[in-house]
Amino acid sequence: MASSSRLAFEMIRELAHEDARRRESAADKVTDLSFVASPEVARLLAGVLALAAAQERDSEALEAQLNALLQLSEFLDPDMATHLGSIDLEAHPTALRAYVHDLLEGLE
Repeated sequence: MASSSRLAFEMIRELAHEDARRRESAADKVTDLSFVASPEVARLLAGVLALAAAQERDSEALEAQLNALLQLSEFLDPDMATHLGSIDLEAHPTALRAYVHDLLEGLE
């Protein structure tokens, strides 16, 4: 089994991939791994996901990223979460607004 740091690095590389389907798949994998990740890795991945979501243009990838963030929300640094406010929610399905709202509300 890969070390947690190697696995985290692989996930980060996939979360930043140019292909939206790969980013979506990586976010889904992070969701699956969120239950076994160490707190340090969970914090790192939550920060990367927040940055990725803020830049995401593909709605399916964004939904997967936000879902992974909800699973990791206890590890999401409030300073990193502020990036979620820059998501252009008008460019995505209305349902994604609830994800962002839940994430930002959880930090209050």
